[in-house]
Amino acid sequence: MLLYGDLFRYSDLFRNLFRRELRVKYRGSLLGLAWTLINPVILMIGYWLLFSILLRAVSIEHYPLFVLSGLVTWIFFQGGVQMSSSSLLGQSNLVKQVRFPRQLLPLSVVATNLVTLGVMLAVVIPINLIVVPETRSTFWVTIPMLLPLIGVTSGLAIVVAAATVIFRDIEHLITTIMLPWFILTPIFYTFDQLPGLEGNERIANAIYYGNFMAPIVEAIRDPLFFGKAPSLGDVVYSAVAAVLALGAGALVFRRLDDRLAAEL
Repeated sequence: MLLYGDLFRYSDLFRNLFRRELRVKYRGSLLGLAWTLINPVILMIGYWLLFSILLRAVSIEHYPLFVLSGLVTWIFFQGGVQMSSSSLLGQSNLVKQVRFPRQLLPLSVVATNLVTLGVMLAVVIPINLIVVPETRSTFWVTIPMLLPLIGVTSGLAIVVAAATVIFRDIEHLITTIMLPWFILTPIFYTFDQLPGLEGNERIANAIYYGNFMAPIVEAIRDPLFFGKAPSLGDVVYSAVAAVLALGAGALVFRRLDDRLAAEL
């Protein structure tokens, strides 16, 4: 895990990369950080109209807030991983000319999306506290549960960034799988509301635990929206997933680091 120690050893460089990524992300945008809220709100309205009003497929009180509380997690994850896939390719001149900890490039992208996550939570948490009083005693649990989310996103971002340099199709593959991955993640539904899984506990568990984002989403949304502590199983699973993702990121990057400049 020494790979991640470079965040502290080269903290000035990381801050500069982070600031540059943030400027590039919102350069030329009239609304800037406001897009952080516009995107999830539009998605929330669409899913609310489709599943709650038109299809009447879900019966969750305060359904728009339920969806938003799930989108907080997913938008950070998707943005961090998808944008990281081109982080090394987009800085090919820098990677080839200067020797520095190159993993800082995808990690700076994740940090940029962390700003997005913070802005969304700054809006969602107060609304939930007002509309769902039960969350007033549990919302703080959301903060430590963000650590596994950040760990999983960071580890996968490094893997994807390095692998894309070697195999350019990875960037397109990530874009392709994000939509079905999103649909299989309980953002706008809960697993106990899916008729096809009723009585099929093995299939439900396979789909739920086979998708590491599902337990992470639930572990964050439980205290954020439902006003209850996350289940121990989801907490342990999320922590293990984060450790494995960070370990995979370190392993893959060490294996490929020497090839990056040559491949670019």
